[in-house]
Amino acid sequence: MTPAPLETANRSDNVDTIIRIMTVKNKSSVVILNELKHPEGIITERDIVRRLLFESKDAKHTNASEIMSSPLISLNDDAFIYDAALIMAKYSIRRLPIIKDNVLLGIVTATDLARRLYEENSKDPRLHAISRASSVRDRKFLIWNFMKELFDMYDQARRKGSPTVFKIRDFKSTKLPIFLLAERDVFETLREYEKARGYISIRDDTVTPTSKGLLKARETHVDWD
Repeated sequence: MTPAPLETANRSDNVDTIIRIMTVKNKSSVVILNELKHPEGIITERDIVRRLLFESKDAKHTNASEIMSSPLISLNDDAFIYDAALIMAKYSIRRLPIIKDNVLLGIVTATDLARRLYEENSKDPRLHAISRASSVRDRKFLIWNFMKELFDMYDQARRKGSPTVFKIRDFKSTKLPIFLLAERDVFETLREYEKARGYISIRDDTVTPTSKGLLKARETHVDWD
């Protein structure tokens, strides 16, 4: 995470001011604050291109609130690295603000994730070595994120009265770009987990929670290990 202080601006500031901040400070994004100084949105280079230049707007007469990405997608500071990766992959974003009690603590970027991967494997940076070192970790976080996503989908399906059997290939948690697991490894990991814990039932390419898994999910602090 890149810690605070970060570059911020008010929602009423014009975009010309924000572009100048980004240029002078060599930043690719600025977090936008509301009247209470709480993080409300973010303006990136992509927002400027798509919502200002493409629409031929005048930067001096366009407020930040008109082109910022909002509501702000963010995480609390107690989240795991793979939580950040999952959200960034899900929403196709490269910057994820970290916020606690409406206070901006920092921001996680795609560069931060790449740097962490490099640091973990700096002793032997070859790709096959990274694969070896990451395999166990990837399997653990695959399970954690998969189970979290499964029960979110289960709850949504129950509320809508929809079937609670899901296609494994539809899970975003199996497609994180920083996972080094092939599809067959994903299925193998899930089947091993099914046998070891009994929280899920897999049939062909579908999965559903078991009664044991439903009981586990009701725990205050769920440890899927």
